[in-house]
Amino acid sequence: MLPQGEIAYRQIKDMIFHMRFLPGNHISALQLSKELKVSRTPIHEAIRQLVAEGLVVSSPNKGASVRFFSEDEIQEIGTIRLQQDILSSQLASYYGSMSDFERLYDLASTCEQFASQGDVYGRIFKDIEFHMGIAELSGNSLLVKQQHIVYQQIALIQIYKYTDIQDSLRQIYHHRLIVDAIKAGDLNMIRSLCCQHLGDFYSISPYVLKCCKGE
Repeated sequence: MLPQGEIAYRQIKDMIFHMRFLPGNHISALQLSKELKVSRTPIHEAIRQLVAEGLVVSSPNKGASVRFFSEDEIQEIGTIRLQQDILSSQLASYYGSMSDFERLYDLASTCEQFASQGDVYGRIFKDIEFHMGIAELSGNSLLVKQQHIVYQQIALIQIYKYTDIQDSLRQIYHHRLIVDAIKAGDLNMIRSLCCQHLGDFYSISPYVLKCCKGE
């Protein structure tokens, strides 16, 4: 049986990703203790773990709240993500098989279905599953680990920046094109598509985009 702190951690994290607590929302340890029917000790343990993962912020005076990202922080995370996505995609092009690429196409289709239905949670986490699927084909376990850390924070950013169905569909338009480029081994196209895919959403600077395109 899992320790109470680990159970509480998973439950609170699930609440955050299902938008029960939105970015900037206060997290009451007392309220969660009553709702989850555990003492406040495992709740505090769970919150400390979420703070370590960058999903929650905590201070002695204000308590805990879901992390809210500033525009500068979003740009910094987007810049890191862009570099990692390009590397993951290029390595996936070398190590991936035809069956691997078909799975990516399937994930892209499922992501589109959730997006068209206005299912924010499903769309965001299928998007993450799609990109993590690319990372897992890289053959680099450290890269996968780093991608996982970044993508948890990206989930919060996507929740915060979600607007409507059409905008959501526009954001994932490049998925199939990225798989096409990976499958074809077109490294230049991979760089170009990743920059198009992420540039506007994260307000990545033109200089960074130029560097990543190799211009």
